[in-house]
Amino acid sequence: MTTAGQDLVRGLAKWHISSRLGWLEIRRRYRRTIIGPFWNSINLGILVVALGGIGVGLWKQNVATYVPFLTAGLIVWILISTIVSESCLLFVISQNLFRQVRFDYSILAYSLVWRNFIAFLHNLLVYAVAVLILAPHLMQPVILLMLPGLFLVLLNGVWVALLLGMACLRYRDLQQLVGNLIQIAIFITPIFWPPELLEGMYRTAFVSLNPLFHLIQIVRAPMVGVVPSIGNYLVVIGITATGWAVTYWMFSKFRKRIAYWS
Repeated sequence: MTTAGQDLVRGLAKWHISSRLGWLEIRRRYRRTIIGPFWNSINLGILVVALGGIGVGLWKQNVATYVPFLTAGLIVWILISTIVSESCLLFVISQNLFRQVRFDYSILAYSLVWRNFIAFLHNLLVYAVAVLILAPHLMQPVILLMLPGLFLVLLNGVWVALLLGMACLRYRDLQQLVGNLIQIAIFITPIFWPPELLEGMYRTAFVSLNPLFHLIQIVRAPMVGVVPSIGNYLVVIGITATGWAVTYWMFSKFRKRIAYWS
């Protein structure tokens, strides 16, 4: 019988299958469209223009500072929130696949993260346009620090996909709860508003103790010319270690029941 560790390792080794599945899913979603996945980038661009104008006036921000901050934050938020949302259906919509063939479940998680990474790359075009127009000085070597941050976000995305995939397959009501939490999280996380606007216990509650802020910050900060703090990395590394430990334990215990829960 395949163990959880063997499943994770073999699924990673079969990267050609997970990448192919991710690419086919993108093609399926945008079949018969001309622009394809760039529709997401267009929607993001419209959102940045609309919210950028409001944010500059509402919080008295410099447009050359606020718009790149908003764009970078939205790009990372879309990556994280989409991974979380799609994770709830990871095993629900794939049950016919693993019912009929012997399959490493982790391939589905890797595929989910891969296709959302591709969408992230498409959305980077919006950031590039915004920066080249408003703040070309942000194109500095510090921007390369977004790569290790992005790697950590994607690494967390795999355990999130497996954990929520199992939980939502067993308890279908969790999908609605996760969706509601995502809708709330976008407003209490500094994406639209700069974190320095809050002080005291409010800053502690909605910034320092907000894990989503740290996950976003390790990618967004280099994109706006700032080096992420050691605290940001320590929190994210702690989230990564804890999340993987819990997920591995759950995956080891309940992996053989996934096919029966479906």
